[in-house]
Amino acid sequence: MRHRTVAGRLLLALCGLVFTMTGCSTDPAAPGQGQPDGPDAKQPFDIVRSEQVGLIDHAQQRIRNTCLADAGYPHDRDHHLARPQDPFGFLTVSARDFGPTSEDEARRTGFGRDFGGEPARVVSTDPNYDAASERCAQLAWDRLGPAAREVRTAYSDLVNALAPYRRDVDAELPADLPGKLMNCMAGRGYAVPDQDAFRKTPSHRLFGIAYGHLETGAEETWEPVRRPGTVEVGPAIPPRRYIPTPAESELAVAWFHCGRETGRVDAQLAGVQRVQARYVEKYRTWIDELNPKVEEMARHAAGIASGS
Repeated sequence: MRHRTVAGRLLLALCGLVFTMTGCSTDPAAPGQGQPDGPDAKQPFDIVRSEQVGLIDHAQQRIRNTCLADAGYPHDRDHHLARPQDPFGFLTVSARDFGPTSEDEARRTGFGRDFGGEPARVVSTDPNYDAASERCAQLAWDRLGPAAREVRTAYSDLVNALAPYRRDVDAELPADLPGKLMNCMAGRGYAVPDQDAFRKTPSHRLFGIAYGHLETGAEETWEPVRRPGTVEVGPAIPPRRYIPTPAESELAVAWFHCGRETGRVDAQLAGVQRVQARYVEKYRTWIDELNPKVEEMARHAAGIASGS
């Protein structure tokens, strides 16, 4: 059975509310202040072959979905994404991951993020479809090369080993930064109820204000009937705006200005660089083993994805 839910959509909206390195993969962020941050910014985790893995996934799904359509199940083919997606975008960060990057952005979106949309959902309660899906998935992996499925699984395991680096970034901040930030926020009218917690992890969530919500519509309320022997297609979810509360917007403005005045974002991005570098060194052998295999698979997948 295959069914995408809106849980991931809500997580993407809420992850923008977190100051610490929980990060998320969303739309490109605006440039930060001081440290280079944008399409050309380099991070140690650039060594991860996200683009190539996205191409591999796209080709695998294209083969699988064509196979399913030939078996009488065109649902996935008809609703397949037109372009490859980055499956590991959450690994790298930008200034936007630490809060709004301008006063206008702070007032407009607070600490949240707009949501880019979600494709149609395919739900099966048909055992024949399920069997065909597994058969077609394996056929697709076989087309991509020997041990392709195993290599792709191993790469996910590698990324899962790298992902916890975000928990280590706060320890890289200058010791006096939380105090400076706390004083700056106090000067703008925001006292921290739990100063010890703030010194450990300086988060805007500790000010106790009410946060906003992501827009919703009829598409989110769709539920499959789940009648045995059927394959159902739910509606795509269109892009949604995040709507902050007035209190959130005001706090976000203060947070932006204090971040600029104290050098908070520069310090966080510098910490990201150092922690990522340590993780790359720790897993260098694994990375060097898998990257050439992924690159070779991607070259083969490029021809498949283009239809050649």
